[in-house]
Amino acid sequence: MPVEGSRRQDEVRNALERMLEEGLLRASVPESLVAAEIEQSWRRSISNRVDPGAEPLVLGEIDPDSAILRAAGRVLDQWQNNLTQSRLALLLADENGRIMSRRIVDAEDAQILDQANAIEGFDFSEQALGTNGLGTPIEARDVVFVRGSEHFNDNLASLACAGAPIKHPVTGRMVGSLAFASHIDVSSPLMVAMARQAGQQIAEALESMADSRDLELARVYRRFRAGRRSVLVMSSDTVMTDLPSLAHLDAEAHAVLWEKLRAHRWGDDALRLELPTLGTEALVRRLGRDEHDAIFALEFVTPGAAEPMPTDLGARPRGGSIPVIGGTSDGLIATRRPTESAYERVRRQLTAVAGPDGFIHLVGAPGVGKRFQATTWLRERTGRDPAVFTRPDLSENSSFWDAAGEVLREGRGVVVDADDVGHESRTRLADFARDRGSEAANGALVILTERGGSQDDSTPMSVRVPSLAELRDELPSVIREVAAARFPGTPPRFSPVALRCLLAWRWPGNVAELVRLLASLPPAQEGGFVQAKDLPPSMCDTTRSTMSRYEQAEREAIIGALRDAEGNKSRAAEILGIGRTTLYRKMRTLKIDDEQLSTFGP
Repeated sequence: MPVEGSRRQDEVRNALERMLEEGLLRASVPESLVAAEIEQSWRRSISNRVDPGAEPLVLGEIDPDSAILRAAGRVLDQWQNNLTQSRLALLLADENGRIMSRRIVDAEDAQILDQANAIEGFDFSEQALGTNGLGTPIEARDVVFVRGSEHFNDNLASLACAGAPIKHPVTGRMVGSLAFASHIDVSSPLMVAMARQAGQQIAEALESMADSRDLELARVYRRFRAGRRSVLVMSSDTVMTDLPSLAHLDAEAHAVLWEKLRAHRWGDDALRLELPTLGTEALVRRLGRDEHDAIFALEFVTPGAAEPMPTDLGARPRGGSIPVIGGTSDGLIATRRPTESAYERVRRQLTAVAGPDGFIHLVGAPGVGKRFQATTWLRERTGRDPAVFTRPDLSENSSFWDAAGEVLREGRGVVVDADDVGHESRTRLADFARDRGSEAANGALVILTERGGSQDDSTPMSVRVPSLAELRDELPSVIREVAAARFPGTPPRFSPVALRCLLAWRWPGNVAELVRLLASLPPAQEGGFVQAKDLPPSMCDTTRSTMSRYEQAEREAIIGALRDAEGNKSRAAEILGIGRTTLYRKMRTLKIDDEQLSTFGP
């Protein structure tokens, strides 16, 4: 039987002090003195070098619209009303152990908690204060009863706290904890059962707040993960996966894969997707017919492995076979980093065709970056900046020919950036390059850049720069390469929502449009994190096209109310004449989030 009263508290404190002095390897604690979860928490606290005399710190302002507060509000109200004849206080913390709410019944208890700094905003994580009734349940992922000197921090020794973790019922992620606290003299083991029940009630409230699509996603994930293979289930804005599958997907890969799967012409509900750069394949099943509301389930398999047995969630294709999608014809190959970028291929082709004739014809659609690729390649080849000329320089009486000859003798390349120069001028330029080639130093030569349509059979071997429409599968790498050239050393990074906007955009202006976009980013975003609100509104307005006119009108009304309320959702709900919970549900359904809110004009 555990030792009771003040003598027990002294023995508990002495045991903790011995562990602090002797170290984790030598110290031991009698099983009859403290519960196993308390000793484990002590050891974690010592390993984290927590100071037993530390004062809790303030983590910052509390968001009154946070999900944990909205879910717990009514539960806390009910428990506070039921505790009017008790000496118990209620404490709610977020996933970081920060106290989000405190409910007091007796004013005397408020003084006790104030002395311990158990106040909204203060950090009660186990990493900050050691063993306590809010932080330890998060670490232990179970209900914990911490009494008196079992607290690692000296300032909490007068309290008894029964705490329970709060897990999100959809994602399974730890979202916070709840604790019943009292002075140790009036504590009761019943506090444990009360904490467990209140934690479950808050989890149920979180589930009722969850969007129906999230609940469906969770159900799909739970069903598919019953198999032996790694599983990843994704919607347009949410991913649920097990740990092994994290190797197959990051924010960029999710955006690329979602866009390709969404745009794929699904004749069946399942296909086998080759992922050669990852050395794996995935059996992909589509659930839901709408391209924006679909859910895709990926089961990762090794190449050539037996086909996974279909579940009742994914209809087996007619005929019993599963299409294999590979190569590049369907554009469904998901890669993280291509071994060779599109523009590296262009420069490799330039090297391959560079011969004794000293002339290269570089073609492509307007805005694809022909001049940039030509000058970059010549700079790499000669070690010097090339000279750039335009079409008027090719006139009969101009000084171009003498100037270009001098540039070649200096070991610098020549770029003639012109369109539709005509067969005669193109032939003369090729003859000039061949005649002056013997005088050129450092391998310098002449590159003529033209629109792809000006190419004819008499033109020497040419190299073509692809448009962005042809590089949709490689668009993330193209964006990285162009951004790195625009911001050397500090290229910007794009949020998942912003990246999805870029992938869905058709890029009619090609690379020139991308360069203008990067140049228009706010100075603070250079080398920083670009969100959807930093992009042009038209680029992010891709969801409204799939909505009915009623849904579009409702979406615009909600965005307008949020703007009028300066982002305060409670006030926006009052403006619209609906409940706050209804507003949250409609925002999820109509895909209005905090990042996208500011991308639309007033």
